[in-house]
Amino acid sequence: MPTRTLRLATPQPFEFGLCLRGHGWYDLPPHRLDAGDRAFATVLVLGTDAVDAELRPTATGLSLRLTAHRPLSSEDTAKAQAMVRHMLRLDDDLGAFHGLCRNEPSLQWAAQRGAGRLLRSARVFEDLVKLLFTTNTTWAGTRAMALQLVEHCGPVAPSGARGFPVPSQCRKPAAFWRDTVRCGYRAEAAVQLVEAFATGVLSDAMFTVPQPSAELWQRLVGLRGFGPYAAGQAMRLLGHYEHLALDSWCRARLAELDGRNRPPSDRAVARRYARFAPYQGLALWLHLTADWHAPS
Repeated sequence: MPTRTLRLATPQPFEFGLCLRGHGWYDLPPHRLDAGDRAFATVLVLGTDAVDAELRPTATGLSLRLTAHRPLSSEDTAKAQAMVRHMLRLDDDLGAFHGLCRNEPSLQWAAQRGAGRLLRSARVFEDLVKLLFTTNTTWAGTRAMALQLVEHCGPVAPSGARGFPVPSQCRKPAAFWRDTVRCGYRAEAAVQLVEAFATGVLSDAMFTVPQPSAELWQRLVGLRGFGPYAAGQAMRLLGHYEHLALDSWCRARLAELDGRNRPPSDRAVARRYARFAPYQGLALWLHLTADWHAPS
């Protein structure tokens, strides 16, 4: 199979495992992260063709190895490279956020280690579908839904692994989403989301083009199935961090960190993180997950 290896420069400081494990996306198909964080494998979909992609850290950045069914053009490799840079947020400027972290003892580790580059999908469409799968369920439920969709609709890469399907590959009736993907009440919302992206009513560019946060927020909450939690998580993945995206896990974790039986009110949480504006949601998330990233 044709193979290409590319080199990617990374911002400094940058920790490969810290970026990938910033939240649970690394655990969802089509991603595979080895136990020692030495390699991250996924499948990129170029057009409708699936390409195996393997990332490894090097002394000077990252190595990206692509394996395809056919020889890759320079346009293909440029597109794959752009996808990976988007996924790992390698071009995001978090300098101002890290400056705020240096003045907060509990977040100084984030500035020192370059934390905050939370893994996202190659396409906004994929992130939105996965966020829909996170609502009102367990993580096991989210993972099962994502796995069923990828297994039944995803294009096959040379390794046999499947990529996350693009909108045209997801155009299925609501019964498919209910009975095969088993996403329950989310089926109609999934059908509407797929149809909007497949027909061009929505596009990745509509969510990634520079725009006021308030405008992006209205676009997200206008999607069926996207309440404040899912929309807030989407904002965070899109680089807008004002929203806290509080859910039951966040509230329970806040209570645990505060050593109390009950979490603070949402208003109290908003006041607590106001000093991190416009990065309130990112500061909150790194506080909640700091113990995931204890230095080895």
